[in-house]
Amino acid sequence: MSPCHPEELRSRRATRDPQLALWSAALLLVLVAVAGCRAAPAPGKDAVQEAFKDDALSAQEARGHRVFQQRCATCHGPQGRGDGQNAYNLDPPPPDFQESLAKLSAADRRKVIDGGTAALGRSPLCPPWGRSLGPDDVDALLAWLEAASRAQAVEPGTTPGERGE
Repeated sequence: MSPCHPEELRSRRATRDPQLALWSAALLLVLVAVAGCRAAPAPGKDAVQEAFKDDALSAQEARGHRVFQQRCATCHGPQGRGDGQNAYNLDPPPPDFQESLAKLSAADRRKVIDGGTAALGRSPLCPPWGRSLGPDDVDALLAWLEAASRAQAVEPGTTPGERGE
């Protein structure tokens, strides 16, 4: 090996310094990003999920709850109160299940899920879920709606027939 001239050594060091500075800056950014990462705060608890923990629901009702959250809650709200995030876009607005379910027979409830509200001569805005849900999902959804209406029929601190709204 031939000895390097001091000027050559300085020249090599000068070309490496920008690369070293770039790598140092990149490493510093990664360390800052890793140190700044924290676990996201847990999402707020949904009232329906709290009211119906899986151990309090039958398997069919729990399945119906999942179907409701996926298909219906956008318009009807997480508790079926007609206050979903899309409710303000609809005319007429979606009904509050706590009030409207009692007015429908079991056969009419199934008709609404299978054929939409138009199946009962009402607004065509509610989709006919029977086209995309299987019979087991429709049964599960009906079971969950029944469980939800029973659970909210008598709230703590009220007497039957009196609801704190």
